Amino acid sequence: SPLSLTPAALAGLGLPVDKSYLGGDCESNLAEWGRGATVATKFTPTPWRRQASDVVDAARGSCERLGVDSIDLYQLHMPDIIQPFRAFGVVDRKDEIYWDGLAEAYKSGLIRNVGVSNYGGALLERAQEHLARQGVPLVSNQIAFNLLCRREGSLATLEKGNELGVRTLAYYPLAMGLLTGKLAARNLRQAVLEKRVSPQRAADLCRYLEGGSGGTAGDIPRNGVLPLLEAVSDVAAARSKTPAQVALNWVMCKGAIPVGGASSVSQ
Repeated sequence: SPLSLTPAALAGLGLPVDKSYLGGDCESNLAEWGRGATVATKFTPTPWRRQASDVVDAARGSCERLGVDSIDLYQLHMPDIIQPFRAFGVVDRKDEIYWDGLAEAYKSGLIRNVGVSNYGGALLERAQEHLARQGVPLVSNQIAFNLLCRREGSLATLEKGNELGVRTLAYYPLAMGLLTGKLAARNLRQAVLEKRVSPQRAADLCRYLEGGSGGTAGDIPRNGVLPLLEAVSDVAAARSKTPAQVALNWVMCKGAIPVGGASSVSQ
């Protein structure tokens, strides 16, 4: 969201900001909670990270926080889209510099596998070719991919990844829970009153469920995703499965690896 990019934009102007949002605390917690697990983490492109050595240094810092000698999968969090001076006609993209940093970190043994996130097909192909010239395989691209957003370019990106031999990691495979069939607008509004869900998140989810405009959901037709949910539920009932299982199976059948979020031990 624009709000989440504010610290990076301020840093690009040389102003002091709190950089803790880059994820160090999550890695420190994983060192305690997930010891021995296979772990993936990310490098976030920002205006103040301008050299390949910044990627290497960040990977080394991640290793230290995770308590490992080498990271199983190290990914670029997104293309270099944080451009504080874009409005003034100044754009300074550093994608290739970051790819060089990934290659250096890979060759030094700091990372075992190289990935990217939120790349479209064209940039994914450029990244793979750039890394291949240095003898570094690009193994994954993590994107939002599910039955709900399949027509917004994500399916084309997945198909390009399949063509290139780059696996797609699908985040939001259940569309923030919408594809489970368990969310109801009334319950979401009650959750806001009980401060269990943020008002903005609830409003967006309600628009998906009921239709409407505004927020990150954009313009949603009346009755929202109900027709899709009914179709998924019909398929699930015919096969004695849950809607969530059908939605996840669809993602896997397209060749992607779903990265689901769990909010309880049972999940």
